[in-house]
Amino acid sequence: MRKPLLSIVAVVIVAAIGCAKPDAPADVVAEFLEAVRLGNSESASTKLTPLALQRIKENDMDFAPPASETAQFRVGKVEMFEADKAFVESVWIERDADGQSQDETMTWGLRLTDVGWRISGMAAHMGPDRPPILVDFENPGQLMGTSAPRTPGQGDGISRQARQPSQDPFQQTPTR
Repeated sequence: MRKPLLSIVAVVIVAAIGCAKPDAPADVVAEFLEAVRLGNSESASTKLTPLALQRIKENDMDFAPPASETAQFRVGKVEMFEADKAFVESVWIERDADGQSQDETMTWGLRLTDVGWRISGMAAHMGPDRPPILVDFENPGQLMGTSAPRTPGQGDGISRQARQPSQDPFQQTPTR
């Protein structure tokens, strides 16, 4: 009597695990932003692609987002293209010292990996008439886009990489 019952339980467990649907791209972004909001870098890093994590470690970069218990966020539209790529819009909302709301619009690039949907990069929207700043987490040394037009040689402290034209992080081949 026990063996058939255990067999049925085992089949149900295997079926449930095998049918488990990976998190949707919007869910991954929401989980990532909540971890960032709480300053939980360990949890936030699990939402990055394996290649992004590898590159962050290789470049001795510290992935430690600052906590902000008063921040809020909204996850918006999801745009799927190809079967394994998605963009997810979000708004990060902070209150300044005067209590005014400061909204930052971001778009997250995600890839479907062996472990489900994971974040590979982001675009921070800098406002009207300004190109977004693109960050490819899989190539963390490459900051793309600019926040304002500059003339060459202007002593503004912006790196050469930041002056590069905006590029789609999905169209790049990761450097090894």
